[in-house]
Amino acid sequence: MNSILKRAYYALIITALVGAASCEGEDDTTAVELPKAVEITCKAGDTPTFTFTAAADWQLSSDATWCKFDTAAGLVLDTSGKAGENTIRLNITDENIKSEATRATLSIKMGDKSGVIATVVRDAKKQYMHLYDSDNNPASAIEIGYVDWISFSIEADFRFAAVEYPAWVEFEGGAVTGVAGKRTEARARIVPDGEREQYPITEEDGVSVTFTDESGDISFSFPVIFKGMDDTELSFTAPTSSTYGWEVSLDGKSYRQKNEATGEYTTFEDGLTYKITALNNDYEVLLIERVVDRGIPSYVFGVEWMTFDKTTATLSVEASDSSRYGVAMVLPRGTYNAIVNDIKSHIIGIDDASGLDLEAINSEYQRYIITEFTQMDFTERDPYEGMYVYHSLTIYEIPCMPYTNAEVIAKYGATEAFTCPFPLPKDGKMPSIIIDPRIEGWTTDTFNDGSATVEFYYRDQRLKASEGEFEMCENKDEVMATRLMGPTEGFEEEVYVIFKVDGVAKKLLVVTPPVE
Repeated sequence: MNSILKRAYYALIITALVGAASCEGEDDTTAVELPKAVEITCKAGDTPTFTFTAAADWQLSSDATWCKFDTAAGLVLDTSGKAGENTIRLNITDENIKSEATRATLSIKMGDKSGVIATVVRDAKKQYMHLYDSDNNPASAIEIGYVDWISFSIEADFRFAAVEYPAWVEFEGGAVTGVAGKRTEARARIVPDGEREQYPITEEDGVSVTFTDESGDISFSFPVIFKGMDDTELSFTAPTSSTYGWEVSLDGKSYRQKNEATGEYTTFEDGLTYKITALNNDYEVLLIERVVDRGIPSYVFGVEWMTFDKTTATLSVEASDSSRYGVAMVLPRGTYNAIVNDIKSHIIGIDDASGLDLEAINSEYQRYIITEFTQMDFTERDPYEGMYVYHSLTIYEIPCMPYTNAEVIAKYGATEAFTCPFPLPKDGKMPSIIIDPRIEGWTTDTFNDGSATVEFYYRDQRLKASEGEFEMCENKDEVMATRLMGPTEGFEEEVYVIFKVDGVAKKLLVVTPPVE
């Protein structure tokens, strides 16, 4: 082979080798493997990192504006780098955050290949709801009141409404709703039923109020707490709507109350049963007798002829030979403890409506009276039976007793005779008495025509209406009566009062002088 041909042959061989070497390099580049894809879990505000090894130069891109690359050049959606190990930092914002998880895809391009290098999963939007108590302090539970409302406030980053809570939790206005980002004030209290309000409710009891958004996807629940009704509060349910005007038979077996509109009686046997509601069912019972002495009332505490069974909340009265007046009260424990050292001075005050200072139950304690009653003879009385006398100022009855002095009865010729005391002066005032004799034919009309008369005698002298010693009047029921003021010269002996019809003496009343 000549030298020219040799040179051409070697050049061809070299070119072929170089070409072979060049093809081998290109095959290696296109064969580069992309890094294995990963999943990155995060939430708004995070700056997570991930590391990968690249066999060649690369480019990265993000398909979500809320997921950017944190580079020396700033936050970008596209970045690039060299072969080797690389650590990438991300910046996650709350842009377009939703109530469910959102995803971003990070894609890589290396040589002629491209693919997903990472999937970024951003947690759902973190909704919030904050509760505040009546003093605007952060709270963990909603406190409800008894009689009074207790306020609380709710703030959330979504529209909300209270949707689940017990029927006995009452919200002022009937509902609680609010808008996103604005604090909403509400007020709540318990719906009493005579039972539930007696006892406290704590978080451990598991009672709650649930608030949700409009779709029902978001919900927050808060426990309900209740301190129980105040220990100075008490309520009760009586056998009828009124606690006044009750009558008890002398044997203590029958209890009745008259409906003044219909004249009918509501009757119970062996006692009156109540429903008492107090904190922890703790209350004190006061049994009181009102004693009327010559028309002046006073109150005696702790009488034993009444009993109250707390187990059944039943009041009963023992048998009696004569009429008497009773009052039963129930006081909540806190109220009772506050006055226990001097109960009477707190409960009994002064009523001066009559012009006299008379003992009476203070108005602030009258709401604790569960019954006032008169124990009396239920036997139907003839309308003309007996004699009735009343204190002129207090209008309380002064009981009349049978009078048995036969000589005096014979002297005045009466067929029936009674006696009663004249009341004592009080507060510098001299009272009088109003006498209703209950005599058939002794009326205003017969008095006006002269057939009904009344005569007053003191030391065998007739008293005179003209001297203000007596007058004609009506009793408290506007029935014909007479009023005795007393002798002008003073009241030291008996006054004899004779009631006549057509000149015939019917009844005699002997009024004894006022004596301490």
